[in-house]
Amino acid sequence: MEWKEQRILSINEESMDAGVASRIVYRNLGGAMVMQLQLGQVNPARPLEIVVAFELRNYELLPPESTESYVIPTRGRVPQEYRQYLQPSPTIESGNPVFSRMFTEITRDRKTDWDKVEALYSFVRNNVKYDDQAWRQPAKGALAITRMPRGEWTADCKDMSNLFVALCRAGGIPARIVRVPEHCYAEFYLEVKQEGRARNTPPVGFWFPCQVAGTYAFGGIPEKRVILQKGDSFPDPDNPRRGTLFLRPVFEGSQIPGTPPPRHRWVQEVIVK
Repeated sequence: MEWKEQRILSINEESMDAGVASRIVYRNLGGAMVMQLQLGQVNPARPLEIVVAFELRNYELLPPESTESYVIPTRGRVPQEYRQYLQPSPTIESGNPVFSRMFTEITRDRKTDWDKVEALYSFVRNNVKYDDQAWRQPAKGALAITRMPRGEWTADCKDMSNLFVALCRAGGIPARIVRVPEHCYAEFYLEVKQEGRARNTPPVGFWFPCQVAGTYAFGGIPEKRVILQKGDSFPDPDNPRRGTLFLRPVFEGSQIPGTPPPRHRWVQEVIVK
C-alpha cells in the first residue's frame, strides 16, 4: 500500500502454470491492502508456483527540527479517518483506567505536547525489557504488561508498541502500529498549532514514527523499510467478528475426494536495489 514514505512503482503478477485459471483481487482495508489469489482446480501431485512482485521506492523519515508548534489534537476535531486510532483495539486496551492514570503521571512535568509523547516513549523503553523470544508468539496486549510485577515487565516489539499506543490513546493522542517484515514500530499524530483558526478550517497534522523496541528513533525512522500495514485492528479470517493485530496469509480450498491434502508454502522476500 502507498504511504508518504512508500511508493509503488510497479506490480508484476506472474503465474508459472498457465493451465490453472486464476485471478488476483485486491481489497483495501484502510491500513493495508489484502491480496486474494483465486485459483481454479489444482491437479494432485503437481507443483504450482505463483509469483507476485512489487517494485517499491521507500524513503527514510527524519524528525522535525523544531517541535514546539506540534500539539495534541482536540478530541472532537480529530479527522474522521483517524478517530479509530483513539479507540481501543484487541491488544491495545486503552480504555482501561490504568492507562489514563499512567498518562497523567508520566506527562505531569512536561511542558510541550511533543515532550509529553516523548515521555511516554522513554517510559516504555526504560521500564520494559525487550524479549526477543516472543516475536513469533501472539501479542499479549498492553494490559498484560502492566499486570506483571513492576520491575519485571518484559515484551517484544509488538507489545512494547502496544503499550506505547495505549498510553497515547488514553491521553487523546491518535496512535497506531506500523508493521514491517519481522518487526513493528509505532506512529503518533500531532497537529500544527494554528492561532485563531476558524472552526470550519481543517486541521494540519502529521504522523510521526517512533521505534519503541530497538535503536532509539523518535519522531523519525532513519531507515528505509517495506511497510506491510498500518493499524492494529483488522478482521480475523477465523472469526470476522473478532479483530486481529496483524494480518496473516490464509490458504483455503476444497479437497478433491480421494487425493491427499494440498501443501502450501508462503515465501516473502525483500530484495534491496
